[in-house]
Amino acid sequence: MRGESGIALIVVLLIIAVLAALVFEFCHDARVKYRLAENTLHSYQALYCAEAGLAMAVATLEQNQSAPSDEQLAGILSGATPVSVGTGQCTISVVGEKGKINVNGLVTRDGKPVRRRIDQMLRLIDVLNSQRAGQNPISYSLVPAILDWIDPDNEVTILSYVQGANAGAEDAYYQNLEKPYHCKNGPLEVLGELMLVKGITREVFSGKAEAERTSSTMALGECLTIYGDGAVNINDASATLLQTLSEQMAPSLAESIVRHRPYRNIDELAQVPGMSREVLQAVRELATVQPGGEFYTVTARGVVGNCVRTVRLAIRKDLSRGPVTPLIRWEM
Repeated sequence: MRGESGIALIVVLLIIAVLAALVFEFCHDARVKYRLAENTLHSYQALYCAEAGLAMAVATLEQNQSAPSDEQLAGILSGATPVSVGTGQCTISVVGEKGKINVNGLVTRDGKPVRRRIDQMLRLIDVLNSQRAGQNPISYSLVPAILDWIDPDNEVTILSYVQGANAGAEDAYYQNLEKPYHCKNGPLEVLGELMLVKGITREVFSGKAEAERTSSTMALGECLTIYGDGAVNINDASATLLQTLSEQMAPSLAESIVRHRPYRNIDELAQVPGMSREVLQAVRELATVQPGGEFYTVTARGVVGNCVRTVRLAIRKDLSRGPVTPLIRWEM
């Protein structure tokens, strides 16, 4: 009897062990599914927070002739001030596209290179490389490669006035890639197309990871646009972009221009400390203070729990009519 009792005890213990394992597995599986469901919920809530941020920015721009000068609104639309939305929050950044270089303006409608804008792009590369302090410098060859991407012909562009890497790339180059595709030979429809251009890597276009970047460092994609008439609005442009307006534009002068904004006309720049006649004349050729039909990119970042969703919207605001026109929306 003792032997049978011992066997029964062992069987009971084994059954209890199996049941405990099944219960543990069931609880673990339930916790995993709960976490997945919670993360899915938070992800949707974060997206709705971002969408609310877009709506807030669009409504603000519709009620103002241009980007608002109100200090509180300006702080919110600069991305510096988080806004509470339900159980989460969002940050909103509104950037005037006319404070950037229109990359499609590097060539005329019939594909002829525009020298003064090409020189501005070359100066932009110099400025960005100075911010990189010699680490992984951007090549001048990006400029002729961009020209070949947007001009209508299939002839490789060579910038004879640039030393070293000065040749672009046409269809033959792209067709020989591991995953071949055709050269666009037309204007950019979205700025992200630049990442298809020879030499433009994700790091060049978007910059380093946020944790590795400094406040004074900009990426190529932050300096370019596909909107506007090509004239850089000095009331919107960053100090980095202002330096591209003239070879004599020192970083200190660009920062001084930013500090003394806004300007009602170009002539007011003559009052900025350090401004020279040569720099002012160069600015006249490439810049403006007139917004006209403004273009903006609104970036809204929603956060709920550990979930982050970021949405961008390109819009046009016609100052004569008031309402804004959405151009393209995408999620990052």
